[in-house]
Amino acid sequence: MNIVMSYIDYHMATLDQREVFSFTKPEMSDIYKKIHNEDHVEGVVIISTCNRTEVYLSLKEGYDIIPFQLLCKAMGVNYHDYKIMNRTLKGNDVLVHLCQLAAGAKSQIWGEDQIISQVRDAIKLAREMKYSDTILNVVFRTAVSAGKKVKTLVDFKADDNSTAKRAVNIIKGRNDINNVLVIGNGMIGRLAVELLVKNGKNPTMTLRQYKHGENIVPDGADTVNYSDRYKKMEEVDAVISATLSPHHTVSYEELIKLEKIPKIFIDLAVPRDIDPDVLKISGINYYNIDDISRETIELCKEKQIAEINQIIQKYIDDFYKWYSYREKLNA
Repeated sequence: MNIVMSYIDYHMATLDQREVFSFTKPEMSDIYKKIHNEDHVEGVVIISTCNRTEVYLSLKEGYDIIPFQLLCKAMGVNYHDYKIMNRTLKGNDVLVHLCQLAAGAKSQIWGEDQIISQVRDAIKLAREMKYSDTILNVVFRTAVSAGKKVKTLVDFKADDNSTAKRAVNIIKGRNDINNVLVIGNGMIGRLAVELLVKNGKNPTMTLRQYKHGENIVPDGADTVNYSDRYKKMEEVDAVISATLSPHHTVSYEELIKLEKIPKIFIDLAVPRDIDPDVLKISGINYYNIDDISRETIELCKEKQIAEINQIIQKYIDDFYKWYSYREKLNA
């Protein structure tokens, strides 16, 4: 087995630097193709979230490649400009890292809930595009199973272990914030809306399409066409944006044209949805993904890491049993 991975995350790179390694779906497909076409690459899986970009490779035996270097090459980015911002792991270290990641033990917000779905979605996309291989399929399946088990057994001592919860926590205690515009109908946006309703706020969610079955609107939320978002901003007290758009969903130039501007802007996206220049506007509070994640929970971390590692070791052992049996069959 020859598996290797490289990653860049919030420990090693600023938000500006991480934005370089965030992709649209068409870009992701092109990058997958270019990396998979490299000599000696059997399979590739890419995880791309707000806090990290990770590239997993299954290689032919006897070959040694730095996945991050291949990623930069596929993107047309100078590897040496970012060389010190990534880390590479091999073999068993890859398994341990991915299992810990799926469990939420590598997240900027300790015990983050969304990451296990993001790990699952990453391998699903790679399989659908036929860029993964059997080894990586089982590695990721092992990590997802381990992550699920950790979630059922470990108490992360947090009631705000997601970016959406952190965002809503900024708003929920303020009596002057009642009407909130949520830009984005994805998982994070929907969770934010649900939490806003639960906390007695009045959320409105943007929709790009009104076709049946293509949008899920949580109970208690109003909707507005995405193209009318600026008009709606004049009626709300706060804006939360969480999209996959490669462009700003809120621009400084359009915002300053409004007669009334919301008091709070919270950006949960990478690349950023909200133009950071909104800070130039007097009286505005602006938070990006790093701002709301900066204070992580430190209590019990050391004890919980030991507990997590004990849980995931059983899944890692099962993986090696599967791999040993597979090798015997192929001998």
